[in-house]
Amino acid sequence: MTPPILSHHAPGDYQLIMNDNYSFSGWFALRRTLPPFCFNEGADELLQYVVANEINEVIVKVDTEDFSHGHLSLEWLQAYQPALLRLRDELAQRGVAYSVNPWITFGHCDRGRDDLAHMIGLQTVVGHDGTVCRHCACPLSEVWREHIRKLWSIYAETHPRVLWVEDDIRTWNHEPVEYGCFCPKHLERFSALAGCRVEREELVAALLQPGKPHPWRRLYLQMQQEIMVDTAAFLAQVVHQISPETYLGLMSSGPRNHCLEGRDWQRFAAALGNGKPLYSRPTLGCYFEYTLRDLFFAADSIKLTRHVMPSDTIELTEVECAPYFSYANSARFNLLKVAVSLVFGAHGVTMNLFDHLGSPLATEVGNGGFPFAELPFLREVASLSGRFRGVQLLHCENSAEYQELKVGQGYQGLIGDGLEMMYALEHMGIPTCYEPESVVAASGQHLRALRDEDILKLLRAGLLLDAVAARVLCKRGFAKYLGLESCSETRHRREFPFVIAAEAYNNPEFGGSENCFMTASLPFLQATGHFAMLRLQSECRVISWFVDADRRPVMPAMTAYTNEFGGRVVVHALDYAGCVGVAYYNPFRR
Repeated sequence: MTPPILSHHAPGDYQLIMNDNYSFSGWFALRRTLPPFCFNEGADELLQYVVANEINEVIVKVDTEDFSHGHLSLEWLQAYQPALLRLRDELAQRGVAYSVNPWITFGHCDRGRDDLAHMIGLQTVVGHDGTVCRHCACPLSEVWREHIRKLWSIYAETHPRVLWVEDDIRTWNHEPVEYGCFCPKHLERFSALAGCRVEREELVAALLQPGKPHPWRRLYLQMQQEIMVDTAAFLAQVVHQISPETYLGLMSSGPRNHCLEGRDWQRFAAALGNGKPLYSRPTLGCYFEYTLRDLFFAADSIKLTRHVMPSDTIELTEVECAPYFSYANSARFNLLKVAVSLVFGAHGVTMNLFDHLGSPLATEVGNGGFPFAELPFLREVASLSGRFRGVQLLHCENSAEYQELKVGQGYQGLIGDGLEMMYALEHMGIPTCYEPESVVAASGQHLRALRDEDILKLLRAGLLLDAVAARVLCKRGFAKYLGLESCSETRHRREFPFVIAAEAYNNPEFGGSENCFMTASLPFLQATGHFAMLRLQSECRVISWFVDADRRPVMPAMTAYTNEFGGRVVVHALDYAGCVGVAYYNPFRR
């Protein structure tokens, strides 16, 4: 397969000439920071590097990380623009695309930066606890919007192929703020929607109310959703007013995390794309090399982010090293991240291999921490295509509207469920996907967000439930279809009047046999997992039992039931969010 070729007709006028299959795949983009004090030397070295290594595109990261000035001054960027234009034209002469990646939109985190002095009237993010940022901007700030309009117009004047929006376009994790935004502008807008004056403390208490969600939570999340969609549209319009041919790109932080802000992915993507396909950069994690098991998260992030995006989205994953060089990720591990990206159907990758301090590329031994000799193999991998199969996992982007929090549980409780179920299955060699399949696995409270008719469809097929998901369905009146009378919450070694020693997998009909045991010390040895006490209907079969130290059955651990629809339902009496870990994985459980 031949990689896509770039054709350059005029400054900023790039056309992708597709391969024979008219598919856009095997695209390699290098993200590189070129600080002003060494721009020329860095650009010269970069031009040689991308040609030697068959890089398709350079994404220039601007004012990044260590030497970031916060919200850039117009004077700084205007002085930097001529260098970008020269690099763009030099790249085009070599058949390499030029894109740009401002490091901040709102700002990732303060890190001691203070923009209030030079951006008079800037409204910054205010946290749920009243903490106030001095750098990270609130999207409702008129001062921020006017400043961004001028800054991004300067970027747009360079006519990049893609202008990337960083993942700081979010409402949480703006250190020192954990969760936002509760600034006066947000409170004023929410009060208008609620029909009464609402203060921050009152609103936060309602959002985090234990038990049944307060009506204000949905109202607040929908307000956040509208603000973010409007912000995305604003950014796209600024760019396209000057450079209508430029695509917008989005880095995101994982759809489960974005449940915190109630993101409507289709509307957000449509607003940011502004009539053009959106470029998506899903995080792979794996910023530093720890274990190959981290690649399960990387693959899931690709699949789940693609699931929520429009079908015409172009996907270039984020292969990143932090804190840079092969000390963070070996060349072999970087190769694996790229291979995972391509084998799971990404169109290509963006590689962030070097520091942002201007260190020469030659500083890195081994050609930049990536085995570019493997590109033919990787492009062959990219040519593969097919439908993903496996156990279907569920994701509901509005799940935070329905999550029931426990007493003392904070904002983290609004993150979308399902990650642990993915780990449980993938670690044991059972593939997962997010498209419709004949077997579905559900954990946590996601099922609260589904309509009754959607749940009945699930109950007609194959369905695996953890303890929390089973409890949700029992409370909603579906217990009889699970083979249960009840499913009550309890905690191992805390509320039990007995000690559970192990889970005995002894039903030969399901592959079990005598003396097959799995530890009940979950998710790690010595830990205390959350289990459930199941009361069964007479026709429900027990696959495994919780047993005491003398191997006597204490209560059912895993059950199987064929309901009146012909649906096959398996319930595991473990809260997967609190039980899946190293001790959970076991050959018998597999």
